[in-house]
Amino acid sequence: MSVTIFVEGGGDGEGVRRSCRQGFTAYCGKLAPTGRKPGIVACGGRDEAFDKFQTQIGISKRGDICALLVDSEEPVNTEPLRHLINRDRWHFPALNDHEVFLMVQAMEAWFLADRRTLAEFYGDGFSATNLPGSPTNVETIPKDDLERALKRASKACETKGEYHKVKHGFALLALISPAKVEEGFPPREAIPRILAQVVDVSRPTPGASSTPHTTFAESSGTRRGCGRSYPARSFFRWRAALLP
Repeated sequence: MSVTIFVEGGGDGEGVRRSCRQGFTAYCGKLAPTGRKPGIVACGGRDEAFDKFQTQIGISKRGDICALLVDSEEPVNTEPLRHLINRDRWHFPALNDHEVFLMVQAMEAWFLADRRTLAEFYGDGFSATNLPGSPTNVETIPKDDLERALKRASKACETKGEYHKVKHGFALLALISPAKVEEGFPPREAIPRILAQVVDVSRPTPGASSTPHTTFAESSGTRRGCGRSYPARSFFRWRAALLP
């Protein structure tokens, strides 16, 4: 069984895509069980990520898992798969055991959840007081404020200079703590350390239905779906069910 995650990011240049791939690989490696790290494909734009994802689904072998990971771009007020269908006009193939995830709302939100790593990365001159909101509730920070706030907080840093998405973003992604990111999003809005679950998933038994079902057990501290039980906190919104 292989797990391949197709991520939005990396632009058009191979150097930037390599940095994107390395950043996500390092981050996912902290979540994945030893020896079961997923493959990361840095796709550039979100449309390219979707195209590569659906193409791979068509040629994947039994037991392989393909996952799509893209920015939500805006607040999510509906089931995530429906959000992408409505916003991006994407037509998904039958997903079966494949997965679709949203970053809420952009990668910079993850950084604001781990402010200690931000301060260590930028060093002298970094001003954490310029960072908005609370590190334990970063989803409430408007998307348009995220990058601006990081630039304000780091503009006086002589070594690295102000935040730059390409130069700094993927390096930070490799350094931040998944535990801090998980704490940054409220349980009602989030899902578990889903990457660890995806790469360590127990496959359905032969003949069993692989259609995901939506039985959310909020009060017990878990969310259930696709036959698997997850803790309630994390940073991904989840494709909870197949849609027609």
